[in-house]
Amino acid sequence: MSPSRRFHLLLPPDLERRLREFAGKRGVALAAALRDLADQGLVSSNAEGGAHGGESPLLLATLLAAEHAVLMVTSILPEGERRRAELAARAAVAAQERIGMVEARTL
Repeated sequence: MSPSRRFHLLLPPDLERRLREFAGKRGVALAAALRDLADQGLVSSNAEGGAHGGESPLLLATLLAAEHAVLMVTSILPEGERRRAELAARAAVAAQERIGMVEARTL
């Protein structure tokens, strides 16, 4: 296999040590280890963005915290349940807009 591109990486010492250990345990060169790890990372990243991406522990914890906050506020506001129901559609639109802004920043 001939490489199509060269990448020059500056790794922190701990990451370099772990990479060398990874390559050594597998008996491959550093370049081969980097290619393997990059491939694994991309496959994993694509899998997380697929059908099960919405089930990550971080996303579930965030949703739980948000729902808890809504229920706490609902319980103390006069007519809280009615107001929560009225604002649910607006909250969904605002959440979609926020997701779009966050995704735009990460690209």
